[in-house]
Amino acid sequence: MPKKKLDRLLFALLLAVIFNPQAHADAQDSVTFSVGLGAVRDSNLFRQTNGNEQSDTLSTAAFTLGFNKAWGLQRIRANATLIDYSYQENDYLSYQARNYDAAWNWSFTPRLHGLLSLDQVEQQNSFVDYSASTPAQRKNVRRTENQRFSLEWEATGGWLALGGLSRITQTNSQSFLEQGSYELNNLEFGGRYVWPSGNYLQILRKKGEGEYKERRLIGFSEVPAPFNSQIDTGFSQDESEFKLYLPLTGKSTVNARVARQERRHEHFSDRDYAATVGRLEYIWQPSGKLSLNAALRRDIAAFQNFASSYYLTDGMSLQPAWQISARTALRFKYDWERRRYEGGIFPGLPERRDTLQVVRLSLEWMPAEWSSLSLALQQDRRNSNQDNWDYKANLLTLNAQFLF
Repeated sequence: MPKKKLDRLLFALLLAVIFNPQAHADAQDSVTFSVGLGAVRDSNLFRQTNGNEQSDTLSTAAFTLGFNKAWGLQRIRANATLIDYSYQENDYLSYQARNYDAAWNWSFTPRLHGLLSLDQVEQQNSFVDYSASTPAQRKNVRRTENQRFSLEWEATGGWLALGGLSRITQTNSQSFLEQGSYELNNLEFGGRYVWPSGNYLQILRKKGEGEYKERRLIGFSEVPAPFNSQIDTGFSQDESEFKLYLPLTGKSTVNARVARQERRHEHFSDRDYAATVGRLEYIWQPSGKLSLNAALRRDIAAFQNFASSYYLTDGMSLQPAWQISARTALRFKYDWERRRYEGGIFPGLPERRDTLQVVRLSLEWMPAEWSSLSLALQQDRRNSNQDNWDYKANLLTLNAQFLF
């Protein structure tokens, strides 16, 4: 959509919102339409070292059509969103994203129910992880698609049997060696026990088969080790997961997840990994106006080049919030993480170690039930044991949303 046409459409929609209050959606509407406008001023768009920063302003315009309806034991919801991303200085990065999500909360009987869902998100690959040697390669939009079917059978007492199928597809518009395009199909099964108080313990087993897209296998017969990049075409991934939901009091809750994840590659075992990951979250709401969300986490992600096959992340976050009034809220977020890049395949290359921090303060205001405004200040920072990976970025964000 040309920018001038988009500006005219936005202006017309805003006039309709302001001068036609009867058009505003309420909580009972099955069909809703919303408009979101935003601007982000980023002091270091490409996350470069000191002296190489490039600032830019990213403007966004989002249009969302939503549907939500219940029929007896069934509920269907769907959202379709068109987002226009427009960069002021680096306009070659501008693009339009077509996102959607849909879900059917199905119920065959009150004791046998589940979820059928699909969603898609399109977004520029983060310059925290993605770097390009030329401006022409910087625009690299990642499409992530999820399709899922799950069922729960309330067998007896507090016992539930769980099962499901899922597919995750990740596609980059340009080559991204470290995190290439792939498709992962999962089968999952397990069980959950729910106590009368609402606490539950869940055990789930996932078995997956993955295939990397647009890769040609280059074996050791063509390029010997250690010069072979060992970029595989397929992998299997298994995970055993434990979840615990534990309300401690009426004002505090603990969520815990521990999982053992293993990935084995079809042709190059040097790319394999196994790690224990998880998350411990504490939610506290001492009053109706104050809340705190604190979490510890460990994650793992594939990141394949000669120096690494994956990175392990240990992190923590603190998110206090103050509901100043019924329509105004002040929120703070501090996120810290340490990344260890491991599994290098070329001998002698140093192991990379990064520390990343995010500090964010935001003010939210709802002047009416059908509109909201937010203003946020944020600083991102990375320190690395290797040259040219440190950066600092300051962001100023302004967002507005209107609901029809």
